[in-house]
Formats: sequence, C-alpha cells, structure tokens
Amino acid sequence: MGTPLAAAADAAGLDVGIFAQYGVLGIMLLVFVLFAKGAYQRECDRSAAERERADRMELENKRLNELILDRVVPVLTSAAAAAQESTELLNAMQREREMDRIARRVSLSREGDQ
Repeated sequence: MGTPLAAAADAAGLDVGIFAQYGVLGIMLLVFVLFAKGAYQRECDRSAAERERADRMELENKRLNELILDRVVPVLTSAAAAAQESTELLNAMQREREMDRIARRVSLSREGDQ
C-alpha cells in the first residue's frame, strides 16, 4: 500500500482493506472520510487561532479602556472646567464692556446737558 491515499488512511487510523472490499464505492467513501476529517481538523485549527486572536483583541481592548479611564477622562474633565471658566470670564468681560458703554453714554449725555 504505497499510494498516498493509503498513507493518508494509515495516518488517520483507518483500515484501507475495509473500504477496498467495497470496490470503487469504498475507495470513494475513504476519500470522502479523509477529506471530511482534514476539513474538520483545519476548521478546528482555524477556530483555535480565531479564539486566540479574539482573546488577544479582548485584552488589547481592555488595556485601551483602562488607558482612556486613566488618562483621557481626567483631561476631558479639566478641559470642561477650563471651558466653563473661560465662558464665565467672557461673560464678565462682556458685562464690563456694556457697563463702559453705558457709562460713556451717561457722561456724554451729561456733557451735552451742560
């Protein structure tokens, strides 16, 4: 049994003689069984690789979320506080300008009255 089919069957733990006694149909069944076993093994290997990749991605996602919580959130909080402070400062400056305009109008109207 020096054929590649026989070697593959021996490696898979199948007895070629059992399939050969049924002739061409048995050999075709042997080929199908070997193909199915190989496809199943490839799928199992691929699934293991995909699970490993998914686990790595989950760990990376977890690491990035921790990085966001540790670094980005405090910065965003301080940026929001700075934006609030600058808004208050701009409102105060606008009030001062309005008060200066009113004061100028009052002084001009007093000068015009005299």
